[in-house]
Amino acid sequence: MKTASDQYNNEIATAIRDKIGVTIEFEGIMMSETEKLNLMFASGDMPDIVNAPYWGGDTGETAVIKKAEREGRLLPLEEELPKYENLKSVYDIGRVSQAYLDQDIDIFEGHRYVIPMTLGVPGDPNSYTNWCYGVFVRGDVPEALGIDPTTIKTSEDLYNFMVAARDYGFKDINGNDCLVATTFHEGWDYSGYGMNFAEKKVTSYTQLDDGTYTYDALTDAWVERNLFYWRMVNENLLDKECFKCNDNQANEKVGNGTALFASAQYSVVINATKMTGMYDANPEMRYVPVGPLNYADGSSLVQLETSGATGSGVIFFPTTCQNLDAALTWLDYVNSEEGMRLCSYGIEGVTYHFNENNQPRLNDDILERKIAGDTSVDDELREMGIGYMAQVTGDHRYTWWGEKAPGDEANKDPDLAAYEKLRPVEIVEGYPLSALVNGYENYETVSQFAFQGTTMNDYCQRAYFADTEEEARQILKDYQDYLTTQENGMFLDFLEYANEVAKTRDDVII
Repeated sequence: MKTASDQYNNEIATAIRDKIGVTIEFEGIMMSETEKLNLMFASGDMPDIVNAPYWGGDTGETAVIKKAEREGRLLPLEEELPKYENLKSVYDIGRVSQAYLDQDIDIFEGHRYVIPMTLGVPGDPNSYTNWCYGVFVRGDVPEALGIDPTTIKTSEDLYNFMVAARDYGFKDINGNDCLVATTFHEGWDYSGYGMNFAEKKVTSYTQLDDGTYTYDALTDAWVERNLFYWRMVNENLLDKECFKCNDNQANEKVGNGTALFASAQYSVVINATKMTGMYDANPEMRYVPVGPLNYADGSSLVQLETSGATGSGVIFFPTTCQNLDAALTWLDYVNSEEGMRLCSYGIEGVTYHFNENNQPRLNDDILERKIAGDTSVDDELREMGIGYMAQVTGDHRYTWWGEKAPGDEANKDPDLAAYEKLRPVEIVEGYPLSALVNGYENYETVSQFAFQGTTMNDYCQRAYFADTEEEARQILKDYQDYLTTQENGMFLDFLEYANEVAKTRDDVII
């Protein structure tokens, strides 16, 4: 992570030290989080505070942290956090889910060792980041074809739209032939093109007509969705290189308007065009939303979030932490409104002022530079200590300030703001089945062959490049056979367990 060159004497660190007598210095990493955690615990060379991913289950970083918890290498927090006003509610249901508590936090004989980070405010959709996923089309395409992109609601609508665009003969800003549809790195996120096949749910499990549950990849719907992608590849609609491309290549394709459609987060699409200046030179090519598409049941796409986090980044404290009270005092202060404002906006009168609603806003000279794309202003603010110290537990920033990050409100792309309303955040209540199934006695084995690695992607991409639909269908069926035959049919036993454990609660959701 980028920090101030002087982390001790910069303006924000000094102001915090003057207030509470504590200074924290940050160190980033240059390897995978899992690798770094293993290295730290093996060597015993630990910082006082660690911020790491803790997405749940028994794999990756979560597995390393849980092992350390079982071995007594982390400090318990259940008696400490209630002493700190801004930390005492981090385990409240609505900030975290009951499933997260049951499966990943409250599993160590009454001790709690991790502080979940960047949690939503119970019942407040604005406290969740709206990622604005979707399909976007170069603005001159629907204009030339006489198609209103907001009327595209089904995959068949989208397919017909793309075929018409393919056959029209569009050129990019350099006069080159165009691709029809692409993604960003390694196919992220081609699934957006097939969202009309998706159910409105938060897990990868499906409830069948008889009320039982199965895994999505074992359903006919999963096969049909992937055959839609085969159709896109086979008919030169989906960029054949997108599954192996990097973001630099994708930025060039989108930034030059070479791809007529893109599926990813809207902000990523917009930023790609800003890099090339396409919007300034060719405003008619500005990418606009398609749809949004509907779910399979005909309802409009939203961004579904469970009530409370089911996984998060966390902060924990090794037993080698020299002063837990000082560490918690610092974390408590930076999560107060005053402390978070100091870390985010800086010093009143120097870098920000209050508007008529008593909300902090960057000073006009700073804001004008940010809007103009002057990245040096961020470097200058960081040298003052602004930005990198904002370690968020419960995310009240939008509630407090009407924006999550300084300059967001004035600097937000108007099309992006409009799209947030088209595909809003929706909070769902209940206990995800995906959290219950973690209790299966051989879950780690199942996880290794079914949920980890690239096996599913490998089968799917082989199917997309098959010569015929029949061959593609067989490859997808082969993957289903792979799932159900590994470890002497363990996955079928796992599904039996999933159905039995689902009966133990009346609030199970998929």
